Amino acid sequence: MKAYSTVWFLLTTISVGLAQPVGVVAIEDPQFDAQFAQRTIPQVTGKLLHVNPQEIRETTITYTLVTLLGQKTKTAHLAADGSFQLELDYPLPYQQIWVHFGELFYTGLYANKQLYVELDVLKLKAAGKQVLFRTDGVRYLGEDGPLNEYMNEYMLFKRAERLALSSRMQQDSLKTIQAEFVATHPSPYGWLLENERLSEFYSQVCLHYREHPMEPALFDQIKAHKSYLRSNSSMVFYLYLGYYFRHLTANRVRVSWQDVARLSDLTAEEKAVLDSLRSTETLSPAPAHRAQWTNQLGPRMGKMYQNRRIAQGIRWLDSLYSPARADIMKLQLNDSKDIAEQKAALEQILPSISTGWCKVIAQKEYARSVEQVASVNRALAASGDSPTAAGFGSPLQQTDFGATLYKLSSMSGADFLAKLKQSFVGKAIVLDRWATWCAPCLQEMPHSKKLQQDAKELPIVFVYVCTAQGSDEGRWKRKIAELELPGIHFFVDEALDAKLGQLFSFSGYPGYAFIDQKGVYKPGVITWLLAIKDKNDLAALLK
Repeated sequence: MKAYSTVWFLLTTISVGLAQPVGVVAIEDPQFDAQFAQRTIPQVTGKLLHVNPQEIRETTITYTLVTLLGQKTKTAHLAADGSFQLELDYPLPYQQIWVHFGELFYTGLYANKQLYVELDVLKLKAAGKQVLFRTDGVRYLGEDGPLNEYMNEYMLFKRAERLALSSRMQQDSLKTIQAEFVATHPSPYGWLLENERLSEFYSQVCLHYREHPMEPALFDQIKAHKSYLRSNSSMVFYLYLGYYFRHLTANRVRVSWQDVARLSDLTAEEKAVLDSLRSTETLSPAPAHRAQWTNQLGPRMGKMYQNRRIAQGIRWLDSLYSPARADIMKLQLNDSKDIAEQKAALEQILPSISTGWCKVIAQKEYARSVEQVASVNRALAASGDSPTAAGFGSPLQQTDFGATLYKLSSMSGADFLAKLKQSFVGKAIVLDRWATWCAPCLQEMPHSKKLQQDAKELPIVFVYVCTAQGSDEGRWKRKIAELELPGIHFFVDEALDAKLGQLFSFSGYPGYAFIDQKGVYKPGVITWLLAIKDKNDLAALLK
């Protein structure tokens, strides 16, 4: 128990009271409901200076909002004069946004009321590489300008040292560095740094105790913490606080084939699988087919698991926390990458939400999920009968290892999906969204290659969609050649990549979608490609 005693000691010695200004309200506070109704969505605008017409056409701004339901990536384009506007969804305070200005500049923005970002392209180019957070040639203006100047200055302050200390939970040293920055950089926003530090540390503590009940006094201290930003640190705090309870042995949700057997709407095929499982239940050793039979019930078991996990989560959140905190954390129970599962989760969660502003967000997210599912299906249904890939134009390259490469830009997500289905009539499609810099994506590629080789006789095609964000055409081609990865490959601009991410509710990279031989999108069939072990598993998807 020494490790847990050490954590408790740290908490009792480093936790301090917040010094936020009088009148600042956390979203957990009951009075925030009235504020939410009166607030306007923060405005984030700006302009690139000394940018030529070609750069205006070629520059895409990719930005990721940190929301109550996870991260959401969007794109924006420059107007003819170099100006731009970022679109936020809700009138929440202190929203964190991670922004790529093409290959020029990367930063974290904080939107509370109104922010204007001015970038001098000539000065940024002179730096010779992508600049981060704060530099000559970047100005944060407007009402939120001083907040952004301060927070991005701290981002760079002893950055490498702070990242190393954070990973080792060295809170005394982190607090010393923070105090040094606050002392040398007077600002009314210093209290936000302490709030962020505690959110991050408490999330680490919850992760540390995820399989061991923590002492009541320790839990009470963590429970008393309130986050004032919509940032990675604050959202991870709520997320890991939920993980702590979810991973305790007593709270773990389990679903077996016996649970499926109690359902009243079983298909004939499912009944046959269940009969096989029952008939071999007492045999030792178990027949090799038992695992395969159980896997055939996977979609049913997965849906039951999601329903039970959410129902249990709603119960214990309501029993442990204030209504607002419980409702905030209920929104995080909707964590599936699949849009149909998100829709089903919100249908469970919505009736339990009592906080007005949380209900507004949940209802809008539910309406969005309904439209996303419908949008995907409309795009697939709009295709014609012609089995041709001519709609994508001539391929850039066809390799001797079976890869066909295309480059796409200025295409809508709906057009892409419609032409994709039109190109492969009578074949199922495994769609893989990836990036050249995404380690998990690349880790799955060798297995994806093997699946293709093993399933050459099946009516199925593998389609790989690589984002241009953070990459270029040369790197994309080299990576495909390095892996000798067959299939249909698309290199797409950030706008199309973001649209496909929205259509299929991909929360990041990699992302997978499955479209059957009839052109019907099948939500939730593929979460990770490694879960599809061999040709037999692929064949099962086609039934």
